[in-house]
Amino acid sequence: MVTTQFCESSETQRVHDTSPDGAHGAMPWSPAGDAGAPPSITAPANCIRPLRHGIDSLYVSYPGQIAESVALYLQSAKEWAQSSKDDDVARAVCHVGDHAFTILPRGRGRFAFVLEDNWFSIQLSNASASIMPLAHVQIRSEYLTAVGPEEALHTLDELIGYFGEPAGPAILSRVDLFVDFVGDHDLTSQPGFAWVKRCKKRDIHEENNRLTGVSFGAGNEISARLYDKTTEILKSHKDYLKRLWAAKGWHEGETVWRMEFQTRREGLPDALKGAASPALDHLGAWWQYLATEWLRLALPSDSDETRSRWPTHPVWEALAHVWELPDDAPPMTRASKSRAPTDSIIFKAGLWGLTSFMGREGITEFDEGLAEFLHALEAYFDASDESLPHLREYLALKSRAKARRYNTVRPGHEED
Repeated sequence: MVTTQFCESSETQRVHDTSPDGAHGAMPWSPAGDAGAPPSITAPANCIRPLRHGIDSLYVSYPGQIAESVALYLQSAKEWAQSSKDDDVARAVCHVGDHAFTILPRGRGRFAFVLEDNWFSIQLSNASASIMPLAHVQIRSEYLTAVGPEEALHTLDELIGYFGEPAGPAILSRVDLFVDFVGDHDLTSQPGFAWVKRCKKRDIHEENNRLTGVSFGAGNEISARLYDKTTEILKSHKDYLKRLWAAKGWHEGETVWRMEFQTRREGLPDALKGAASPALDHLGAWWQYLATEWLRLALPSDSDETRSRWPTHPVWEALAHVWELPDDAPPMTRASKSRAPTDSIIFKAGLWGLTSFMGREGITEFDEGLAEFLHALEAYFDASDESLPHLREYLALKSRAKARRYNTVRPGHEED
């Protein structure tokens, strides 16, 4: 297996800040990437090993207006989702093709309706909000990883037509760019003054007395995060990333770091504020701008107090130019539309009640414990007052409600 491993030469680029921390003043940028010729990527190995780079999340908006019939249905479905009855909640589903979108009980911000599955989170305005976009959509990370941004946008274009008449193409609203890499240098422990940045805020993140990341400009139109991705996926359960990393030479136990830049629409240059699809061609140049002009890790110099002249840390030089490499990471085979939990989560969590019952009754044999548990379960529901339905009815209600949440309800099965 051939993997790419590189570290930049010590030759560096210069950035010219308008304040000691580079916190103010817009820097010029063009799609061609005017940061100057990059240093040669040939050098001493053993600096970083890039695993993947690309778009983590992509947010777009569509001008236009929702169809009145769709708005009426979604309003009813939203009210079902607000019900205290499981059978009403289970009906709050919107089928579009083979998508079974969960309709949330509340809107988000100025958008009246929110529909979600594992591919998209779609916010829709209502029929009376003519000054609002028709839709604001997040294309989720797993789907982007599986098919790439071009195909994801094409699929979304077709999907949005169900909800109304778009008045134009998808417009870029926010983009999160990333590089996953393995390396021997702990960049997060570098002193604050070594970061030459165009924001004022830097936050350190720790967990169990261990440094897990550092963020810059949180909440601003442009922000950045450098963090331990292997620790983060213990919570996000994005285990599909491990297969992709392994295909590039990663081994279980190695720490994977992620460098990520988030840019909201207000922070995008004019060249990226138009239609989303053409903007995709310029994201590599935007990454290089962000990693050379907006944020840079420098090697402090005792002989020069002007921080903008300090040489760039060689690991940072490597990160700044990763997007110049071909994205030859193997694709995922598929990304499910559903958000169903994994077998590991279901069965480990599902054993809690059984093991608790067996412990209470002093039973250690599985067959005996399972049989006694099921017998006691039925007896409990049979003996309960009218506040609880029959066991089988209860299970049917709960399973339909969870099928809605997991996007697995089939058309015509909302009220089975």
